[in-house]
Amino acid sequence: MWTSLRLDISWRDLVSGLGGALLAWGAAKEARRLESRWGKDGDGIACLSVRSALDLLFSCLELPAGSEVLFSAVTVPDMVTIAREHGLRPVPVDVAGADLRVDPDALRRALSPQARVLVVAHLFGARPDITPILDIARGAGLYVVEDCAQAWCGREYRGEPRADASLFSFGPIKTATALGGALARISDRTLLERMRARQAAWPVESRRGFAAKVLQYSVLRLITTRRIMAIMVRIARLRDINVEGLISRLTRGFPGADLFAQIRRRPCGAKLALIDRRLRTYDMRRIERRVEYARRILECTGLDRRSPELADPRHSFWLCPFPSRDPSRLVDRFEERGYHAARFGSLEVTPPPEDRPELECRSARRRLDAIVFVPCYPDLPRAAVKEACAVLQELECENEGGAGAGWETCGSLVPDRRPESA
Repeated sequence: MWTSLRLDISWRDLVSGLGGALLAWGAAKEARRLESRWGKDGDGIACLSVRSALDLLFSCLELPAGSEVLFSAVTVPDMVTIAREHGLRPVPVDVAGADLRVDPDALRRALSPQARVLVVAHLFGARPDITPILDIARGAGLYVVEDCAQAWCGREYRGEPRADASLFSFGPIKTATALGGALARISDRTLLERMRARQAAWPVESRRGFAAKVLQYSVLRLITTRRIMAIMVRIARLRDINVEGLISRLTRGFPGADLFAQIRRRPCGAKLALIDRRLRTYDMRRIERRVEYARRILECTGLDRRSPELADPRHSFWLCPFPSRDPSRLVDRFEERGYHAARFGSLEVTPPPEDRPELECRSARRRLDAIVFVPCYPDLPRAAVKEACAVLQELECENEGGAGAGWETCGSLVPDRRPESA
């Protein structure tokens, strides 16, 4: 069975990570080396996770209690929890398009005199033009944070230069994973130094714990191979176990209730060395192939015309989101053909404050509920991508007007007639 997402790490990288965990790498020294290589003019900071970076940022911004933080409506719930921990009030901003980009009109509606920060999440590998969003935010005096956890696409991409902060993740299921860790670009050097000083007082994660994580994900990489995954899915179905929920639990970065005890730590030297290795040696052809596969899926279903935002050349397709009118049926159909197509995973729609019910994000809910993630990772053979296109086309015709949200007729499909070697 082909999964919707595989760990983007080689066995050689895993061995390197395990070897590093057995050596006494100095966390502070490795952090300085990594930050100097990745940052420009010293504007970078290495953290345990994007959650850790956001926690540090809110700590050092020292915003008045009750200040509002505007979030892209679709985000990881922990990000909202972190804002509340600092006495801040999360306010969702509705989204538009198949890439779930922030809607400028929704941003204007969400503004209030208490708004201080805007956190914009780039989802699924999308990198939409946020110039209109930045213009609105600057006019309102907002501090702008880019959540680029799903958008890393190469060593040269460090976020939108006009944003105040850009946060990148190397967590377990991300592109070029180092099984954890994050890099953040902070434009204000005074703020950056405050963040570094505060983080320096945090304990360092244990090398033993990191070694255990390397072994855990080595096993997970093994069981998500095609044949073993098929067996695991069959067993899960027989025992009425939700496969997607199981995978989500296995790959969750911070399980358990005590989030802040887990994220308020510095990454160990072995993790930082592995991030550095991934940045230096990552094969960019993997992203190129992923994009090629996603574009074939878009073209063969006509989705590139119905949702042109997905055809944006900057989109790196960490995941390939496919809007379906019957997502459960599509997932079942994929499973019948030997694919595990996931739904929205850990993402959720942030609810509005009780006194601002008019900010309920209906577009975000509708769009997130419709999405199915079609396998397009680079380890797939091209024949498997062609078969995935066939599944989508079949369901499109059966539904008489569309598996894809917004599709009009079965005749709107554009079959993929390129040769297998393309």
